[in-house]
Amino acid sequence: MAVSPNSCLPRGLLILTFFQLCKQDSGRSRLGLPLWSPHPTPGLKPLSKAHFDVIGPAEPILAAVGDDVELPCHLSPNVSAERMELRWFRRKVAAAVLVRRDGREQAGEQVPEYRGRATLVDRDIAAGRVAVRIHRVRASDDGEYRCFFRQDGSYEEASVHLKVAALGSDPHIHMEVGESGEVRLECTSVGWYPEPQVQWSTSEGETFPSTSESRNPDEEGLFTVVASVIIRDPSMKNISCCIRNLLLGQQREVDISIPAPFFPRLTPWMVAVAVILMVLGFLTVGSVVCTWRLYKERSRQRKDEFSSKEKLLEELKWRKATVHAVDVTLDPDTAHPHLFLYEDSRSVRLEDSRQELPEKPERFDSWPCVLGRETFTSGQHFWEVEVGDRADWAVGVCRENVVKKGFDPMTPENGFWAVELYGNGYWALTPLRTPLPLAGPPRQVGIFLNYESGDVSFYNMTTGSHIYTFSNASFSGPLRPFFCLWSCGKKPLTICPVADRPERVTVVADAKDFTKEIPLSPMGEFSASGDTDTLHSKLIPTQPSQRAS
Repeated sequence: MAVSPNSCLPRGLLILTFFQLCKQDSGRSRLGLPLWSPHPTPGLKPLSKAHFDVIGPAEPILAAVGDDVELPCHLSPNVSAERMELRWFRRKVAAAVLVRRDGREQAGEQVPEYRGRATLVDRDIAAGRVAVRIHRVRASDDGEYRCFFRQDGSYEEASVHLKVAALGSDPHIHMEVGESGEVRLECTSVGWYPEPQVQWSTSEGETFPSTSESRNPDEEGLFTVVASVIIRDPSMKNISCCIRNLLLGQQREVDISIPAPFFPRLTPWMVAVAVILMVLGFLTVGSVVCTWRLYKERSRQRKDEFSSKEKLLEELKWRKATVHAVDVTLDPDTAHPHLFLYEDSRSVRLEDSRQELPEKPERFDSWPCVLGRETFTSGQHFWEVEVGDRADWAVGVCRENVVKKGFDPMTPENGFWAVELYGNGYWALTPLRTPLPLAGPPRQVGIFLNYESGDVSFYNMTTGSHIYTFSNASFSGPLRPFFCLWSCGKKPLTICPVADRPERVTVVADAKDFTKEIPLSPMGEFSASGDTDTLHSKLIPTQPSQRAS
């Protein structure tokens, strides 16, 4: 049959195809899937890589069940994120923990388990620093999160690892005695995360495994532990059950006394002896209580005396460290391109602009770090760094051959021994980062390296107090001073020169404890000028128009 030129069949096919495509897009929207994708898919034009980087914490963040926790991310360079789309998600982009678009949070895109629990911390969003705060942390929150930044078709993302932990209840031991004289002990505790370790032991410290164990999660994901053991040895009188949370490094323990397998028939003289023993026991307890109170009072007095001596010895310790003061300068060949060194090679600051510098194997290309020129292979060495009131820094020592390309974690295992100020907290860069509860912010930090003993100590030179010590490290090869800046600022990080110290000071100890004076070369009071305009450099321009691009 012939087809008329005016047939409406092609037009009908075109309309049918258009409605089918609309139906597919509508279906994606109803399923909660975004009509864009940060990852290229067949048939779709991929988004372009961004002109910025998204940086998350180098180490996992530890949070206790029931607490609030912040998962931060920031842009490098520090550009504003106010007009960007921000998204935190876990395994799927569509399963959003939090979404911010067009200047406000999109609660409708959150998965149900985070609605009302995940909020945005945007106090520094103009500087590119944001975080998602998860309230009332649950065991199910444990794992990896992705923070995603998108603007004008460009995107970038980073990962944040959250480790959740919970310390369970005090264990309870239930005892059953069988007819054959064997004793069955069952140790129970609830509310642990992750799965804990159970250890039985005797009063002599001898350990032995459980006969059976079970660890079952409840509806909140917290584990209930039930461990049992059968005792057939009548010489075992005191048994303890210890349950450990390896992530927190904490434990709960309970012990129990196993009674004799039988009791002999009581006679009148045995009753009399028992009464006498009870009276003697009460008298003994009374005398012990009185003796204990007297002992506690004397212990308190000795503790007060020891505290004053300890403070004096701590002061002597850091003052003795200054005897080994060395002059430290910065090595420009190791400096990250965003770090600008001053002409005296003692001051450095982080800029948004990037310098055109020759590529060298010893130069940091990811972490904004720089090393000192000096190398140490033995002996004791001390230097000071003026941190002032600037934020986000790290100082310490590292091996000369640390990995400078990429984002390896800064831990002792990777050759870094350092402390840092990050956000509002001070931390020691241990594998899980150790918080440092300081009485006040240090303006000058002293670093003391004792190569032979494997110690790296840090002191608050403003108050003369001890901050933290990495002990018994196994140093091998040359070590170098290490400096890092996490945020831009006009005020530099400055190494204090040795020439600024007073020639000599004498510390006089308490005459009751020490009989002679100890001459030392102490730390002097430095104040690196906060006015950076007085420091001119070939590397840092004095006018904004001279900055390297």
